[in-house]
Formats: sequence, structure tokens, C-alpha cells
Amino acid sequence: MTDYPSSYKTELGEGFPNFERVSDIWEIIDDVDLFVFTDLHQGALQLYLQDQGKRVWGSRNADELECDRTDAKVYFDELGIPQAPYKIVTGMDELRKYIKSRGDAKLWIKINRTRGDTETFSVEGYDLAKNRLDVMEAEYGPIADTRDFVVEDNLPDTLDIAIDTYCIDGNYPSIAMLGVEQKDQGYVCVVKNWDEMPPKLVDIYDKLSPTLEKYQYRNLFALESRVGAKGLWLADPCCRFGSPVSELELDLITNLPEIMWEGAAGNLVEPKYKAKYGCEVLIKSQWAPEKPMLIQFPEEYRDQIKLRYAAQFGNETWILPQNSGEEVGAIVAYGKSLEDCMEEVNEIGSQIKGTQLEVTCGSMDVLKDNLKDLASWGISFK
Repeated sequence: MTDYPSSYKTELGEGFPNFERVSDIWEIIDDVDLFVFTDLHQGALQLYLQDQGKRVWGSRNADELECDRTDAKVYFDELGIPQAPYKIVTGMDELRKYIKSRGDAKLWIKINRTRGDTETFSVEGYDLAKNRLDVMEAEYGPIADTRDFVVEDNLPDTLDIAIDTYCIDGNYPSIAMLGVEQKDQGYVCVVKNWDEMPPKLVDIYDKLSPTLEKYQYRNLFALESRVGAKGLWLADPCCRFGSPVSELELDLITNLPEIMWEGAAGNLVEPKYKAKYGCEVLIKSQWAPEKPMLIQFPEEYRDQIKLRYAAQFGNETWILPQNSGEEVGAIVAYGKSLEDCMEEVNEIGSQIKGTQLEVTCGSMDVLKDNLKDLASWGISFK
């Protein structure tokens, strides 16, 4: 609870009959058998709970690999993990100078830890970026002079790819999801044996395994990478329940509760998948970040519609604003073929209604073409 709580925060999860909300973790801490941390920044609490003899499913302090990008970049270099060319600059003045020095080259700008300040964004020349940088500098105030920025070169003719899995003390299961994403739009995957995965991608997971063991990492895990005809490069570790993909994993992995229960104690349980293929599209709204939004859909699809920031009031489902971006949920499907999965998310997506609502079903057509490119590079989704 904050000093100035709002109902948008305190009413999250209200009205759903299949779980009980509590206002404070410390009220029930002695009664909880398994603590599940799906996101970042709670490493110290996880370690405290573990020291109290509790089972904890979470990343612990391994979230540093994702959040502390400047240190992580150097560390990945030391491990021999391929990355896009990058430069670390300190302060907004140095960032402006570096962007100017690169002409019209497309660059990706990333910061450490505080995603609430900005997500990763791209620039293509200083003139087009100047207004955004001016706003950022004004918002940062005095820390604009000391903030570190990671500036990565763009990797043209490459696609997002990852093995979407989980890790228990540096160990991975023998079967996992090979997935390709259209950034912030859609995702498709095929379930494969570990020894059928792209070798260069597996190599990165292997190189990070000892580090994850030291952290006692016990959570979902993916190494978001870029792949092309000329190679494969690590982009960002995802040391949490990422979106897209975790919404699909909740349905596709039938024994996830057992995996989490045993994994929290350091025991790796192999996954059981409902189907070989799966896909996911996102639900977005430009209205919802700042205003409550009523969302409507046929109840028969409820299990395949995964909502963020939802509350139930009577028979109505509302999304409560959190100022955390346009994404308010996802639609998932799984089956014997990607074609069937894509048709299903399209059908469901056409029946969801909300203010300024968009369902990113168009990403499926893009991903179909991406799979053809991947096949030409020797990466099969069969």
C-alpha cells in the first residue's frame, strides 16, 4: 500500500470467485505454502522468505541480468555470448552526441531498471529523436546528467526468437517451446525436444546456466535473441513471466502447478504440453492506461482470454488503469497446427469489445512470413 492509495490499485482482482484477495502479504505470510513471483525487483523478499523455510518460485536476484543492462552487457561479453554492437554512454548530453555521430543509423536505446521512465525505443537520426530526448531530459531532471544508456546497433534482416522454458538452479527441462515474436504484437511456437533446438541458441542458454545456478533461479525463463542468415545474437534475458508467451504457457503446460511447487524446492519436473503448437495475440487499448474500461467477450472464450489489471463488478469485467502501457491482455490458442491456432485467435479477437480496443491479429500474417524466413535459415517449426 502506498501513502496515497487509489481504488485503481486497491480494487485489482476484485469480484473473481476463484481466488481470495488480501490487502497485505504480512497478514497471511505464515499460512502460505508457495510464494510465486511473476515479475522483477523482489529478490530480497524472495531470499528472506526462503530463509524462513518457505517455498519460493521466482528469479531471486537474477533479475539483475535483465534490469542492470550496463553491467549485464559487459558480463555477457565475458561469457563469450554474441551481442549486437553496443555503446554505453552516461548522461543525456553524451547520448545526444553519440546519436549525432551515427548519422541516420537506426539505434536502440535502453536504460537500467526503471521501465516506468521509458521502455526500449529506437531512433533513426538525431533530428527525428530530438523532441523525444528533450521531453525525457525534462522529465528526468537532475538525473539526466548521470543516467546510463545502452545504445545498440540495429540488426537488419533478423527476427526475434527464443526458447521459452523455465530454469531450476541452472537446469532446463528436456522439452520446451521454440517461439518467434513480432514485438508487442503476436507470438507463435512449436514444442520441441531440447536437442532439436537451434544449436547457437542452446549455446547461449548453456553459457548462462552456471550463473543461474549461483542465483538459485527458479522461474520461467527466455533469452530473447535476434537471428538471421548470418548468425544469432542475444538481445535481452527475460527473467520473469514475459508477455507475450507466459499467458500461453499458463494453458499449454498442463502440470505447471507441480512444476512450480517442486521447482521452488529445487526439483526440476519435466513439462507436459497439451499440444505441439500455440500462438498468442495481444489486446491493447489507448483508453485503458488512464481510464477504467469495460471489456466484453463471449464467456465461452474466458479461459483463452488472459486479462491484465482486471476486476469483476457484478456481471461486468473492467480493466483498471495503471499507467503502464496499452496492453491489457492476450488471447491464446493451441492445437495440432499453427494454422488452426491462428484461425482460433482471429475468431476470438473479432468478438472482444472495449473502448479504443485493438486486437493484434494482423501479426499472424507477419509471423507466417517470418516462419518461411526461419526455414530458409535452417530453423524448422515443424
